[in-house]
Amino acid sequence: MGNRPVEELLADARETYGVFGRAQRALNIVDQALEVEPQNVEALNLRGAILYELDRDEEAADYHRRALAVEPHSVEALHGLASLANDAGRYTEALDWLNTAFQSIPKDPNPELKENEDYRQRLIAELYNEKAFALWYTGHHDVAERLLTKEAPLACPLEVENFEEELEWLEEHPDRPE
Repeated sequence: MGNRPVEELLADARETYGVFGRAQRALNIVDQALEVEPQNVEALNLRGAILYELDRDEEAADYHRRALAVEPHSVEALHGLASLANDAGRYTEALDWLNTAFQSIPKDPNPELKENEDYRQRLIAELYNEKAFALWYTGHHDVAERLLTKEAPLACPLEVENFEEELEWLEEHPDRPE
């Protein structure tokens, strides 16, 4: 282990969790990165995302808020907080986070967001899906449907199938997300 660069640690943590599904091991690796760079936005958000997947929502929210304290335009942090709000049925709060996230896209200094089109479209697509979800469950079915069939596919053409699946899921769960 020793003194590995933070970028290498984070890549290892993403692989450990994303490919192998070893959440606790990935968290340990992210913690090593945070020991070196406690204000690393990518590390804070990655820890938040893993905690979210483990249903440790309060901790996840805390790490996404820490990331926002360092970088107020972190689209990943805003997305994480919107997802948590949607999951808790706090749809108006989710929409607030999402509106801020959409406004932050051009301001987020994350180089991955600017240089990796696949990553960019995938993250923006997740914002659209979360927004459609919140709109749907606040009774705005027509707006959610238009978002997923018109606006989102124009913005993220690589994710059209993703939007179709989201709309199909919403239509199968018209009244409640359970």
